[in-house]
Amino acid sequence: MAKEPGPQNNRHASDDESELSQAAATISKPKTASRKRSDVVATFEPVHTESTAGMIATQIREALMAGALGPGSQLAESELAIRLKVSRGPVREALQRLVQEGILTEVRNRGVFVPKFDAGDVADIYLARQAIESAAVTTLIENNVTETQALERVLRRMNTAVKGTRWSTVASLDAQFHQQLVKATSSPRLVRMLDTLILESRICILALEDVYQATEDLVEEHNHIFDAIQRRDKALALQLITEHMKDAARRLGVLLEAQGDVLNNS
Repeated sequence: MAKEPGPQNNRHASDDESELSQAAATISKPKTASRKRSDVVATFEPVHTESTAGMIATQIREALMAGALGPGSQLAESELAIRLKVSRGPVREALQRLVQEGILTEVRNRGVFVPKFDAGDVADIYLARQAIESAAVTTLIENNVTETQALERVLRRMNTAVKGTRWSTVASLDAQFHQQLVKATSSPRLVRMLDTLILESRICILALEDVYQATEDLVEEHNHIFDAIQRRDKALALQLITEHMKDAARRLGVLLEAQGDVLNNS
């Protein structure tokens, strides 16, 4: 026969309940603290900083775009480290990053160089650009993107520059036009891929700076591309981009082959 709970048993039960309550309170505290920490962390804002290697890589890209480093130029770690007043470690990292991107080339036991492109390279560069910029045009038209003011500003500057026959300025604005075209899609991956290809295109053009000149026809091609995008004529815009890229590859390829023939016969 079960015994009725006496005063002693009631006291134990009361103690057990008290211990359980304390335990529950203890367990719940970390969760509360965790929630508070999460709330605090949620208020943090991202800090955008670039590593030393990243800044060095950016400077090298800018030097390439400006023509300060021509095709075949060697980039020596020690010389760059002295000039930039940094250790050789970040310089090495920056150079390797650019080699991996295909912007520079590494020759075993010799070092890192600005590449020399041939007609086959040019054809490949512009084939890739055609794919990326066709995707950009399709995106802009199908998504009815209307924020193309930056693209229009570059185009106005191109038309002004060509009237003054400032061909080097026109060539620079040509690159900016295509970069703004892709940037208008708000696709960081398309932008990143095109930036590398634009830089390779620039290296090709700089190799031919004595014989290559932007023309009025080149500027007019950009006007037609912009007009087709504004009219939302996807078929025409894609056709114009394709023709523009193929024509650029053909002209540069012919000049590179001619330059090679001259060098071989000299």
